[in-house]
Amino acid sequence: MTLVIALPGASVAGAASASSLDDAVEKAVQAAEEGKRALIVGQGAWKAAREAWGRLDRSGGNSLLVWGLDALEAQLAGTTLEAAVAARASLMEWLRPDQAGLRASAGKRLARRDLLRSGPAAVFQAVDTPLVTEPSACSRLTGCRLCIEACPYSALEGKPPQPDPYRCTGCGLCTSACPVGILEHAAAGDDPAWKYLGLLGAQGPGYLVLICRSDAAEMIDALRGASPAARAVLLPVTCPGQAGLRLLLAALGSGLVPVYACSSSTVKSCGVEAFEKYLETVVGDYARLTGVKLVFAPSPSELRKALETAPGLEPIGPRAKHAWRAAVETLKAKPPSARVETRTPLLGVAAVDPGRCTLCGACAYTCPTSALELVETEEGSRLVFHPDRCAPCRLCVEACPEDAITVSHAVDPALLAGDSVVLHREEVARCRVCGKPIGPLRMIKTVEARLRSAGAPEAAIERLYLCTECKQKAALGLISLTNSKSNGPG
Repeated sequence: MTLVIALPGASVAGAASASSLDDAVEKAVQAAEEGKRALIVGQGAWKAAREAWGRLDRSGGNSLLVWGLDALEAQLAGTTLEAAVAARASLMEWLRPDQAGLRASAGKRLARRDLLRSGPAAVFQAVDTPLVTEPSACSRLTGCRLCIEACPYSALEGKPPQPDPYRCTGCGLCTSACPVGILEHAAAGDDPAWKYLGLLGAQGPGYLVLICRSDAAEMIDALRGASPAARAVLLPVTCPGQAGLRLLLAALGSGLVPVYACSSSTVKSCGVEAFEKYLETVVGDYARLTGVKLVFAPSPSELRKALETAPGLEPIGPRAKHAWRAAVETLKAKPPSARVETRTPLLGVAAVDPGRCTLCGACAYTCPTSALELVETEEGSRLVFHPDRCAPCRLCVEACPEDAITVSHAVDPALLAGDSVVLHREEVARCRVCGKPIGPLRMIKTVEARLRSAGAPEAAIERLYLCTECKQKAALGLISLTNSKSNGPG
């Protein structure tokens, strides 16, 4: 559960009242030290939260458990304070700050009080490291190392990847690189953020302000008395770079222009290399796919100026449950003018080498999103590709025994315009006894060639051309394999 702490002047049903900012800090620190989440609400909430973070960092507590919500945020979002509190508390419950990484701060100066309260744990500090939400799904992607390769600080290794809290800056590049969206930060995630926007009924024209938690107090204070051109939903994150391409495109579909509110000094402290790579990959892909220029506000005054400019977007796509699906629906409603090869895995485009594919169906059976489908009829078999379902995990590539399939990271408007495309088709082989279809002819001939090269007996090869029922009859001696060709229906 999340403890809601109301500052003086903030009225929230069921909240714990704080007599002052210092009292709110004390209550939040106590809750976090007990492993509970704490949300400070009211004017000055982020200043109080920052004081609590400092206390927790000094004592070895988890500062990611404490959040703020200024009353102005509800006003900017066009909702009531009660609704904003409920949405923010839900977002905090969906995240996993208790699974954040810990690193020891060798140079930390510890007060006697902190040592007595926390003991050896006081030397540790919580870090917003990434975590795998579905380890088994990650393990199935045996050849995938995209998250590890995306990190400019070599902070990930292993399978599923484990973060090094001494190297991780929480920049979010690894989570954007995950092709199936199962890597999230302890205090941020595309799907939790998307659900949060849904609770607020966030629809444009408006702004999605990705605001750095460290800068929230000053950024929000600068907006007091401002006249925004449209509603603005503030999403606090450890680093604005944790907002992946899926979330940005989903927000676009709702008519929300992303605005990055992060000071230049914070960018430098978190890592300029990561910021530059984020611009190249996620921001670059977003611009090429949408033609929309993202807004960066490195100071409070520039944030105020950005929000006073009309956003100029209207909702264009139906709202979907998950961020990835919402992003895909956005691109289907407003596709790019030409094919875009993306640096960030979002959609895949599958291609098949007809000289290798035997239509065995291994790729279709492996595909977790049913983007590939093996269709078998009386006339033959065909491999069908559904381009709007392909999360480019490349499991099909790993499963194909013939190395016949490739998947590229791309968004192709010509493919998205249709429901499906046939990648390959083959004549069907029929049972030599009863004439029933038994599978793709090329696949059976491939197996036949392998059996012959291995010196298999002729009877085993003949069974390849029988249906299941006729194979059983042959095993019982009811069918003579040597005469099966003449026993057929013609």
